[in-house]
Amino acid sequence: MKVQSATLFAVLCTIVAVAAIIVGWFFVGSPSEVRLLRFDAIRAANLASISSTITNYRLTHENLPQTLDELQKSAPNVSLSFKDPVGHAYEYAAKDSFAYELCATFDRVTDMTTESAPLHSTFEKHGLGKQCFSLEARPRSQR
Repeated sequence: MKVQSATLFAVLCTIVAVAAIIVGWFFVGSPSEVRLLRFDAIRAANLASISSTITNYRLTHENLPQTLDELQKSAPNVSLSFKDPVGHAYEYAAKDSFAYELCATFDRVTDMTTESAPLHSTFEKHGLGKQCFSLEARPRSQR
C-alpha cells in the first residue's frame, strides 16, 4: 500500500504545528501565564501613573492627598486607573507631608537578579502577592 503524498504532507504539517506550539509554550509560557504577566505589567504602569500624579499634587497643593478619591478629584482630566485588571483596588496611605505608600497585589515575581530590560519604574520589580512601595514626593531641590 502506497502512502499518498497529500496524506504524508498533512501528517508532517500536523507534527510541525504541534512542535511549534510546544516550543512556544516552553519559551513564552502558556496563555494563562502570559495573561498574568500582562496584568502585572498593567499594575506596575498604573502605580507609576498614580505616583506621578501624587508628586504633581504634592507640588501644587504643598501636601499629599489623603485618599485616592481626593487625588482623582484634583485631576479630573488625568486618566488614572485605581483598580487592577481584575478589579482589586490599589491601596494608598499618606505617611507624612512627603512620604506615602502604594500597594498592589501581583500574580508573579519579577526576576530580581537579571537586568535584561531597562526599568521604566520602580514598580516593575516586585514579589508575589501584596507588595507595598514606600515613596516620597519631594521637590527636586529637597531630594
